[in-house]
Amino acid sequence: MADRNSPQVALDKLTFLIAFVPYLTHQGRVSVAEAAAHFGYDEDFIRRSALALTVTGVAAGSLPDGELFDIDFDALEHDDEIVLVTRIAIEDEVPRLSGREAAALIAGLHLLGRDPAIGASAEYASLLDKLRHGAAADPMPTAVMSTEVANFAPLRTAIEERRRVAFDYRGAGSDRIERREVEPLRIESIDATYHLRAWCLLRGALRTFRLDRISGLELLTTPSAHDVTAIDDAASAFIAGPGETIVTIGFDPDAEPLALAYRPIEIDDTDPDTGQRRMRVAITAPSTLQRLLSEIPGAVVLDPAEVRHAVRDWATAALGRYEGPDH
Repeated sequence: MADRNSPQVALDKLTFLIAFVPYLTHQGRVSVAEAAAHFGYDEDFIRRSALALTVTGVAAGSLPDGELFDIDFDALEHDDEIVLVTRIAIEDEVPRLSGREAAALIAGLHLLGRDPAIGASAEYASLLDKLRHGAAADPMPTAVMSTEVANFAPLRTAIEERRRVAFDYRGAGSDRIERREVEPLRIESIDATYHLRAWCLLRGALRTFRLDRISGLELLTTPSAHDVTAIDDAASAFIAGPGETIVTIGFDPDAEPLALAYRPIEIDDTDPDTGQRRMRVAITAPSTLQRLLSEIPGAVVLDPAEVRHAVRDWATAALGRYEGPDH
């Protein structure tokens, strides 16, 4: 049988390597001498085996970046210690979230937790704890703006009991405040902002209200005539109310996910001549149209003419701010 200190048998080498990685993983940092004594091999063989790990991965052949083991070369060269700094999932090792991945999920959970119905649950706290302690590395610190939304609880009550509410609402991009009476249907999260989907008595149609623009909320005794099926059964997610302008917008086909955020009445197929898609959307305020045109790639107003003229005037005024006295 081959001398233990000069391993020549392939099966012996394989057995050693299978045990070597879990050993290094468990030890964290171990001297070459300690590893040699543990496995019964000479120190030079242990050093060569540690170096061999850097070309070892989950399978034979060409391996993508991130699927090879790595060691701390400085520790091996200067301190004669082996430190496995990059590990890959082998055998029954369960893949774990990176610190960056865990931080992203934690930030998302913090946003959801602003809803008291979610934030107060035991499952929410348990999941946050697991994400903080179960990642492969400590999650990166996250900074999430936490705006207290005091209207969650009464709106939840109104939805569950199917009762109307009244509130003061500040429109986008203005200081104008209107008193609205609505039938709450659903609370939704869009990006980092919560919205109320409701049937608006003033507009006579479905409307969306940002919760952070609602004040003076009053829970009424009048029962709601509409329920959530008003959203689910509607031909469109956004219905124009009396006197509101319907604008036809052309936009790049790839931007359809962004266009859908504005709840268009309908979207046409791609025009073979222009390569654009068209949507018709109800515009309640000039600021909404300005935001739409700035956010959706290729967006251009096609109809009506008075809105096209208004957009031209906006663009001319904006360009004028960049022109000097000699232009």
